[in-house]
Amino acid sequence: MSLADAFRTLPELRTAALHLRALTPADLDAVWPITFYGGRPAATPAEARGMLAQIEQDYRDQKLLHWALALAATGELVGTAGFYRGFADRTGEIGYVLLPAYRGRGLMTEAVQALCALGFGQLGLRQIVAYTDTANAASQQVLLRAGFARAGTKDEWLRYLLQPEQP
Repeated sequence: MSLADAFRTLPELRTAALHLRALTPADLDAVWPITFYGGRPAATPAEARGMLAQIEQDYRDQKLLHWALALAATGELVGTAGFYRGFADRTGEIGYVLLPAYRGRGLMTEAVQALCALGFGQLGLRQIVAYTDTANAASQQVLLRAGFARAGTKDEWLRYLLQPEQP
């Protein structure tokens, strides 16, 4: 699968605990409280619906890849994750959000590892970056557990970088 293939059909990914799949309109009730676009959270379900429509348009415009995170055992939606802001220079920027009730269980680390494996193994990325708020220690730990290294700051955000392992 190439990046072009991923824009034709979003690949489904499965891990031990998660099923990463395309978001559907039926997911709105579950995800609206954790819907973000452009770094800004949705304030209402209607605003989340508009943001999700913009995310879908960005996917059609080949700017991002965005997944729903569902529990493998039950299908319950617990978060979202994806590659955002384009793929210039074969660099992917990863972002993610998890419903508060599911934090601290290792789910996001598992999702990030799956997305990074896809990014390097099939999408042909040469590096993956992530940005997190300086106060978000949990997100920083997710990135470190997934193999990222701190790589400075950008606009008051901590920058993390992951490159594929060399043979």
